[in-house]
Amino acid sequence: MITWKEIAAKILAEIRKPFARPDLIPAFIEDPARQRWLVLILLSIVLTVMLLPTVTIMAPRYKIGAIADKNIKADRDFLVEERSATELKRLEAAKSSRNIFDLDDTVLPQIRGNIMKAFLAVQEAVKKAAAETTEASRTASIQKQKILVVMEQYLGVRLSDQDYSVLASYRFSSEIADRIAEIITKVYQDKMITNVDFSPLEYERGLIVKNVRTRMEREEKNADEILQMQDAKWILRQKALATMAEDDAVLKKTVINIAEKLLQPNLTYNRLESEQRRQSAVEAVKPVYFEVQKNEMIVREGEKISVADLDKLNAFFREQRQQKTSRYAGFMGMFLLIFSLTTALLFLSRKAFGSQDIQPGPNPRLLCLTIIIIIQVALIKAVLFMSDAVHQAMPILSKEAIIFSIPFAVGPLLTAYLFNRRIALLMSLFISFLIPFLITLPEAYLSLFSFLGFVVIICHNDHYQRRSVFIKTGLLLGISNGAFILAIALLSAHPLSVDTIWKIVSGFAGGVMSGIIVAGISPIFETAFDFTTDIRLLELANLNQPIFQRMIMQSPGSYHHSIIVGSMVEAAAEAIGADPILSKVSAYYHDIGKMKKPVYFIENQDRGENRHDKLSPRMSALIIIAHVKDGCDLADDYKLGSKITDIIRQHHGTSLVSYFYEKAKRDKAPSMRSLPESHFRYHGPRPQTREAALVLLGDVVEASSRTLVDPTPARIRNLVRDRMDKVFMDGQLDECSLTLKDLNLIQDSFVRTLNGIFHHRISYYDDVSGKNNKQVIKSFYEYPDRKPAEKITHKSPADSQQHGETA
Repeated sequence: MITWKEIAAKILAEIRKPFARPDLIPAFIEDPARQRWLVLILLSIVLTVMLLPTVTIMAPRYKIGAIADKNIKADRDFLVEERSATELKRLEAAKSSRNIFDLDDTVLPQIRGNIMKAFLAVQEAVKKAAAETTEASRTASIQKQKILVVMEQYLGVRLSDQDYSVLASYRFSSEIADRIAEIITKVYQDKMITNVDFSPLEYERGLIVKNVRTRMEREEKNADEILQMQDAKWILRQKALATMAEDDAVLKKTVINIAEKLLQPNLTYNRLESEQRRQSAVEAVKPVYFEVQKNEMIVREGEKISVADLDKLNAFFREQRQQKTSRYAGFMGMFLLIFSLTTALLFLSRKAFGSQDIQPGPNPRLLCLTIIIIIQVALIKAVLFMSDAVHQAMPILSKEAIIFSIPFAVGPLLTAYLFNRRIALLMSLFISFLIPFLITLPEAYLSLFSFLGFVVIICHNDHYQRRSVFIKTGLLLGISNGAFILAIALLSAHPLSVDTIWKIVSGFAGGVMSGIIVAGISPIFETAFDFTTDIRLLELANLNQPIFQRMIMQSPGSYHHSIIVGSMVEAAAEAIGADPILSKVSAYYHDIGKMKKPVYFIENQDRGENRHDKLSPRMSALIIIAHVKDGCDLADDYKLGSKITDIIRQHHGTSLVSYFYEKAKRDKAPSMRSLPESHFRYHGPRPQTREAALVLLGDVVEASSRTLVDPTPARIRNLVRDRMDKVFMDGQLDECSLTLKDLNLIQDSFVRTLNGIFHHRISYYDDVSGKNNKQVIKSFYEYPDRKPAEKITHKSPADSQQHGETA
């Protein structure tokens, strides 16, 4: 019948199918060695970005009036263009740039030549017309039209009827042409004529006169030498009146009219070149800069961005773009430096990993170290980031005093708790090296100040069995920080000051915060990276755990057996210097797999039928061997951690289930007798650590001790030596680091513990029954599953296999 739990599980599986993520991990990353290098590269990149925050790929865009979303501080000295001053200088440069005027000295000769050519051409036209014309009425009209066309062709002006009549009355005499040319010449003599109206500024600063023909330039500051067209015509009239004083008035008027029409400017404004030179002058102006100093706040979060702020921001990010190559070179240099250090940290840490850190492998542990380093650097950066705001809110606190409140010991303390002292030493050295890149203070003792935390950690405690130990360690760190700051202050010129007191308070606060932070985040690391710490082990050692409540009900014999083995291996671990807490707790859990089929193990059977009597030796061996795998599955379900799970998997090694192996050899069926020995051995692996070996030995010795009829000290010692020798000769201890000296110490410890368990009591008479039967108390710990001593007469190694144990 399908239960509602199975139905719910199927429905949940169907719901999760559309949301199942594909395997996005490339195949080449599955290699552990490549994983380590990938972690190192990522750590180096993250630390480099944190150490060099000014390396930006794209500068953010700001505009006037926008609200700044964060504080932006100058990380270096740089110059900012003062646009108002620069624009003023450019305006002055544009004003001081003089206009270019082209001087054409060929204008006067052209006018004179045109006058002579025109009059000569008219005279020729008159002669020609007189020779060809026969009708007098048509001669005058045609002749006038021809003359006007010729005059306009050469002079570029059209004569009025009155002027034509006057010139015609004088027969277009060459003398009149000479008069006109003479008057015009006197106007152009040593003068320049233009039709441009000069501004007062040009009269003041002058102008540049450029000869069109020779391309020579000269500076003209005397504006009197330049005539406007109206002034030139006035001078022309005056010259004409003076020159033709005795001539007819009508002729004077005609000469003046024609001369005025022929008058042209010989000085013209060159707009294109003037603008080009003005633009060149403006571009030649160097910008006006002011300096923004390092650590100066450019804009604060929440403030509106003004024009001046925008200029600073543009200059700040513009210089970054201009120095992109050097920035990236610095980034690569820092990356290579950090990568070298992290590589050294990797190999040194792998050597410093104890045997307890081999499983599940160094890669998760390396990832954990990486995260601890990033958290430590992030804490330092966070305090540095907040130091400005705290200093502004409390000016009595200097920035240097705030820096001493940084919890420098978080990384080493957490590493010492999760790993060991050696790795904590490497962590502390690594962080101390990074501090000069993070904090730019002139004092060189800040790295030593951070390293002091590690010294306090290793001197204070090696085992952390309560969370309160972190708080005590933090208090001790705070006291040592204050003492260090006071010692440095006594070496300075001003040892006693308010700032020194605040530094001591900050240092004390930083030490206490280190302990508080580690106490808060350590459970996260324990769960995420499967750390089996002493605190976690002590929590698991609580016999009120649900798994123990279940075990005492389902397999009470295995429960009592595990408690005794735990007491035995704890004392032995203390004797050889192994981890006593891990050994005891692992012994408590080593037989939890027997809860799945408890009645197949003799310590859980009643004094009646044995289930193995109806099974073949092979099937019995499979059931006995399966309790190891069942125990590992339960350990995963209860999240006991990899260390305990590994010891459960290794607590029988590859030993032989000898009782059922010998039973198979005596079986009537030939197929059963031909089964190889490997079918009756545990799957292993053999114990890899001293703690796993202790649990194996304690399990064997305790199970075998139940067969003793009269457990005297001599018999107990012989039994312990015999069982340990057989385990040793079977090769089950070949892969752990136990020495012969350790085995002797373990043997003595087991003997002492068993002697305490099986100590003798005095005899009592049973007065109630009236009989003189003596009840001998064999031990102070009575097993409900133990058979009467008088029935256990066998002492062969195979007899202990009835308990599901190995000898």
